[in-house]
This record gives sequence, structure tokens and C-alpha cells, in this order.
Amino acid sequence: MKILLTGATGFLGREIADELLKLNFSVVGIGGKKSTGVEPTNYKAGEFFNADVADYKSLEKIEKIGTVDAVIHSAGLAHQFERIDGERFDAVNVRGTKNVARLAVKLKARQFILIGSTAVYGIKSRRGKERRLISEIEITETAECRPETVYAESKLAAEKAARDVCEMNNIALTILRLAPVLGEDNVGNAARLTEAIDGNNFLWVGAGENLKTLVYKRDAARACSIILSNKKGGTEIFNVAAEPVKMFDFMNLIADNLGKRIPGVRIPAALCKMIFSLNSKIFGIKKIDGLAVTIEK
Repeated sequence: MKILLTGATGFLGREIADELLKLNFSVVGIGGKKSTGVEPTNYKAGEFFNADVADYKSLEKIEKIGTVDAVIHSAGLAHQFERIDGERFDAVNVRGTKNVARLAVKLKARQFILIGSTAVYGIKSRRGKERRLISEIEITETAECRPETVYAESKLAAEKAARDVCEMNNIALTILRLAPVLGEDNVGNAARLTEAIDGNNFLWVGAGENLKTLVYKRDAARACSIILSNKKGGTEIFNVAAEPVKMFDFMNLIADNLGKRIPGVRIPAALCKMIFSLNSKIFGIKKIDGLAVTIEK
């Protein structure tokens, strides 16, 4: 099978490419313009392109590759810890998805795999009048989506954009909503926690009994190869995640591998919630609001 892969030089895209090439798929990669000069060595001449998915004109040159069997769209804007406006997320994640889906139509692809995120479910879910943390309940693919950040909103809008194009053109669509992805070269929250432990800057908030659902990058890549080999048709959505792990166990595993010891001092979660609530109602300090979101996640 011939596969077109966007985000080919990204954290997850590189892993997907390695997985597919190992299984003897033919892969044509697209890397962002910022990846110029870092073209992967495992691509043959004419099998890798630099392009901006948010600009369809930059994708037009890829039409010359002829037909493909499937498109995997892993390019996207994520893990931005500095403030990014909604327009940028919309351009890359929403318009970019629509552009790649249009390209899939041009290339007569029969399958389209969109790399999504469990962030679309939001941080909290409503059960009757009660709002509970997502981490406290089991979430299936039929759960209502309540995105609470501009990133999450853009990922849900990207799903709609893919559905609109694929369903209109009879392209089998699979949306893989990934839990936070771990692995070498990760730059997300897990990496920040690891750096905090390594730099002796980590303190417990709460008892660490809360559960975190994660997925290793190789398993996420394997999900793509499984879908390529077994997809029959229609539109499907899958959550892709490992079994939940207690944060206490997760953080101590990191510390053990770093040869570090986490201080036993714990900040009561109830105290943090009280401070964050007071700030929200009275003081309105944005940095504290940002810290509240990070701790809650």
C-alpha cells in the first residue's frame, strides 16, 4: 500500500513512518516548512516534501505523485505552552485538515486516518447536575465532547472538517483520539514533569492517587498500521490509550530511572483548590489561573 503521511518529521509522525516502513508500506512524507534541512534519511528521492498544510497551494506539488491508497494526517499544532491565539490553531488544525482531506480526494485515496486527541472530551463531564473530572470516570467514544481549550476546540473542528470531505467523497475515515503520547523526544506535560524531578523542582499536590491515561508513541503508530490493514469502510472513532496508571506510581517510576528521590512534602489538593477559587472570584491573576489549569490537568 502507498501511504501519504503528514507531520512526517514530527514527534509522532517519525514513529508512524518507521512503523509503516518496517511493515513494507510505501510511504510519501510531508514535513512542515520549518523542517527544511531535516529530511528523513529513510525516504527515497521524490518521496518527501516540505509543505504548509494550512496553505493548499503549497500542497499542490504533491498531486504529481499520482494515486495513494491512504492518507494519515498527523500534522498539527499542539503542546504550545506559550499563549497562542485561536486563529493559529484554526489555521493549522482545522484548515490544515480540510486541505489534506482535499488532497486525499485528488490522490484518489480510499482511506483517511486523522490523528485526533482525547482533549476533545474536556477536563470535566456533566452527570446530571454534577461536574466531575474526566480522570474520575470512564470515557468511551460515544461520550459527549466538551472541549475547554482553544486547542481542544480546534481538534474537534478538525474532526468535522475531515468528516465533511471524506463522507462526501466516499473515503473511509478513521479518527484516532490519542491519550497524551509518551516517548523519546516528547515535549509535552510528561516531559515537563520529568524535567522537574530531574531538576529537584517537583512537589506533590495531593496524594498522587489520581489516575492518568497515557499511550506510548510506538503503540499509537501501531494503531495506524492496524487500521490500514483492517479498515472496511465508513467513519469510525477510536480512543487509543494504555491502561490508566496512578500518578504516584508514574512519578516514582520516573524518579527511580533518573536516580532521584521525590521529596515527601505534599501540598493538600483542597488548599490549592481554595486558593485558585479565591483568585478566580476576587483577584483574577492570570498566572495563578494558568497554574490552576496545569495542576488540574
